[in-house]
Amino acid sequence: MRAGLALLPLLLAAGAAAAQVPRNVSPRLARALARPDTTALVWIIADRTADLDDLAARVRSAGGVVRRTSRFVWAVSAAVPGAALPALAAAPGVRRIQAVGVYFRPPEPRGGATPSARAAAPCARPSCVAPAPAAALDTTYGPGGWAARQLNIPAVHALGDSGAGVRIAMLDAGVDTSQALVSGARVVAMRDFVNQPDPTGRAHGTATFSLIAAHRPGTLVGAAPAAQFVLATTEYTPTETRVEEDNWVAGVEAAESLGVDIISSSLGYLSFDNGFSYTPQQLNGDVGVTTLAADSAAARGTLVVVAMGNSGPAPGTIDTPADAKGIVAVGATDSLGQVAAFSSRGPTADGRTKPEVVGPGSAVTVAVAPAGIAVGSGTSFATPLVAGVAALAQATRLGQPAAALRRGLLDAASLRDAPDDNHGWGIPDALKLVAFPTGLEPLAPLDSSLASITPTFSWDAGSPPPAVAPDTFRLQLAIDTGFATITLDTTVTAASVTLPRALQPGARLFWRLTARSALGASEAIRRVGPLVVPPWVTLLTLDAPGGESIRDSQPLFAWHAAGVATPPGPLTFDLTVFPAADPANPVVAVRGLTDTTYRPGQPLERNLPFRWRIVAHLGPADSTVVASSGSFLVLDQSAPATTLLFQNFPNPFPNRALGLPTTCIWFDIATAGAVRLEIFDLRGRLVRRLVPSSDVPGTLDVGRYGRPAGNAAGTCDTRLAWDGKDDGGASVRPGVYLYRLTAPGYRNTKRIVFLGAP
Repeated sequence: MRAGLALLPLLLAAGAAAAQVPRNVSPRLARALARPDTTALVWIIADRTADLDDLAARVRSAGGVVRRTSRFVWAVSAAVPGAALPALAAAPGVRRIQAVGVYFRPPEPRGGATPSARAAAPCARPSCVAPAPAAALDTTYGPGGWAARQLNIPAVHALGDSGAGVRIAMLDAGVDTSQALVSGARVVAMRDFVNQPDPTGRAHGTATFSLIAAHRPGTLVGAAPAAQFVLATTEYTPTETRVEEDNWVAGVEAAESLGVDIISSSLGYLSFDNGFSYTPQQLNGDVGVTTLAADSAAARGTLVVVAMGNSGPAPGTIDTPADAKGIVAVGATDSLGQVAAFSSRGPTADGRTKPEVVGPGSAVTVAVAPAGIAVGSGTSFATPLVAGVAALAQATRLGQPAAALRRGLLDAASLRDAPDDNHGWGIPDALKLVAFPTGLEPLAPLDSSLASITPTFSWDAGSPPPAVAPDTFRLQLAIDTGFATITLDTTVTAASVTLPRALQPGARLFWRLTARSALGASEAIRRVGPLVVPPWVTLLTLDAPGGESIRDSQPLFAWHAAGVATPPGPLTFDLTVFPAADPANPVVAVRGLTDTTYRPGQPLERNLPFRWRIVAHLGPADSTVVASSGSFLVLDQSAPATTLLFQNFPNPFPNRALGLPTTCIWFDIATAGAVRLEIFDLRGRLVRRLVPSSDVPGTLDVGRYGRPAGNAAGTCDTRLAWDGKDDGGASVRPGVYLYRLTAPGYRNTKRIVFLGAP
C-alpha cells in the first residue's frame, strides 16, 4: 500500500483545523496549523520574481530557522512555528508551502523467497546484497560482465574511451573511497551535507559508485572509470529525518557549481516521517522540490540521471525526482533484458512516459568493503550504469552541453520507436550513443510546405569521434507513407543531399534516413512528411479571380518563383498576354526572361479584357504553366466617339469555376440623354430593368458605363451586372435571354445565356 493511503485518519483528525489551511499550504501541514506550538520543517516555494533574501528574513522574523535557500528551486527551507505558516503563505510571491520529505525505501520482500529470488529482489538497504558467484565468467568485466555487455559498454572501451575528461557527481549516502576496487578513481571533490558518520549508508553509495568507477579487470570494471568524480553525501540511513530533500537539493547545487556534466543519484523521495507523502496527483513534475532542482540543473546543461524506484510493477509507482521533465529516470532489467518486477512504472500524473530508459539492475555485481564484490538488485544500480554510458558519449564531445545527451540516449535505446511505461525507450546501446551522441536529427525540410522545388535534405549526426562517426547516409524519398513508391534512394557521405531534378507542383513527399558508422552502429530518422511541393510560379499582380481594372496601359507583370538549386536551375520564363476571348492570339509574347517582373514596351488596348500566363522552364525537359485566374482591363477614361453595347461577360453565366455568380454588361454613351437597359425573355416579356433603377438614373451623361466606378476592384460595375433575377427578386429559369440598350440615336439587342441559380 502506498504511504499516501494512510493519510485519511490524519486528515479526519485534523477536523476543522484542516478547513482553515490556506490554499497555497499543503493539507499535509494541517496538524502544524492546528497546534501553533508545533514546529514544521517546510519548503516555502516562491515565484521567480520574488526576493529570496526578503523571504528568508520574513521566516526569521516569524521565529523560524532558515535551513537553506535554493536558487535552483527558488525556495527557502526552514523550521517554522505552525502559527507562522498562514502569514508566510500570504507573503508576496509565495506559491506554496509544503513539508520536507525523506528518502523512500520500499521494504525488501520477505518470506518464502528462495536465496536466488532474494538476490534478485530490490535493494531495500545495503544488507540486501548477496555474495557474488565464485566463478568469473569474464576475464575483463568479471562475474557481472553481463551488465556491461547488455549496454554494449565493452565495444566503447575497446576504442579507448573510458569517460576521461567527464565530471560526474554522485549523490548518495556516502562512499568508502578506500575500497580497493574504487580507490583508484579520480575524486576531485567531496561534499558532506549530513555531517554524521554513516558506515552502513556508505555501503550503498560505494556499491553504486563502483558501477561507474571500479577498475579491477577480471573482478569489476565500471562503465566510465576514467571520469572525474564529485561525491556528495546527502542521505543518512540510520534515521528517517526530514532533511533529505534539503540535502539533495544542496548536493545538486554544489555539483552544478563544480561544473559537473552528469549527476547520478540512486535516491528517491516520497514519504514523510509523520506519515505524509506526495500524492500520486502531485507526481507531475511541478511539485517535488527535488524534482524542481533536477529540472533546474537540466536546464543549466547538466544531464541528471536518477533511479526510477523499486515499487513496481503497478503503474504510477514513481517517486520524486524521477517525475522531473528534463531528466533521465532509469528502470531495472535482469540479465535477459526483461524489466524487473520491482522496477517502478510510469506514467507521471500528467501523463508523460516513464522511465526514460532501463538498464541492468537485477543481481548486478557491485563492490563491498573492504575489497570484495557482491550482487544486489534495484534501480539504484541501473542508474549509475546508464549514467556511465552517457559519460562515454560525453567524453567524445567535451565542452558541449550534456543535456543534449538525453535525446541521444533515448534515440540509442532499443524501443525508441515504441516507448511505454514499463521499458521507457528501452535499453541504451553505448556504441550507438557514442556514434550518435545526440541522436540523428532531421534539420530540413521539416515544414509541411517546401520553399524549393529542388529542396536540400539535411541532418545532424552530432559530433562523434572520427573512429565511430557515421560514414554513409542513405536517403530515401517516397510519395506514400509506407515507402512503397520510392522516388529517390541514394547513399552519400555528406550530411545533406540536394535534389538534382525538380519536383512537380502540389506533389506530396516523405523522407527518411539511415546512417551507419564505421564500426557498424546505425541510426535512423523516422519518416518526415508529408511535405507539399510549392508552385514553381505564383502570380503576384493582375490575378484576381473576379477580374480587375487598371488605368496603366503598360502595367507591371510580377510573379514569385520557388527556390531552385543550380544546377538544374536557374528557372527561365516565357510571358504572354492575350485577349480573354482569344488565347491563341497573344498581344505580348516574351521568351527567356530571368527576372520575375516585366513591363511591356507598348500600351495595351483599352476596354478589352486580357489574361496573362507564365511558362517556367527548368532545363530542356521540365516546365510548368501558370495562367491568371481572372481577366483585367485597362480603363478608357476618354469620351466615347459612338454609342455602343458590348457583349456581356462571362457568357454563359454564372461561371462557377471562377466563382462569378453575375454577368457584366458594358455600354458607351456618346450623346447624353434618356437611356434604358432592359432584359427580356425570348417572348419579349420584360424580366429586369437595370436602367433606370433605384441605383442608376434614366438620364445619363456621355461616358463609359458598366466598368468599375472610381478605383473599385474587378471589371464590372455591380449596378449594371445581372444576377439572374427578375424585378421582383425571384430567380428566373435557365435559358437564353435578351438585353437591349436604348439611347439617343441608338438601339441594340444581344443575347445572354443564364445557366440557373448557383
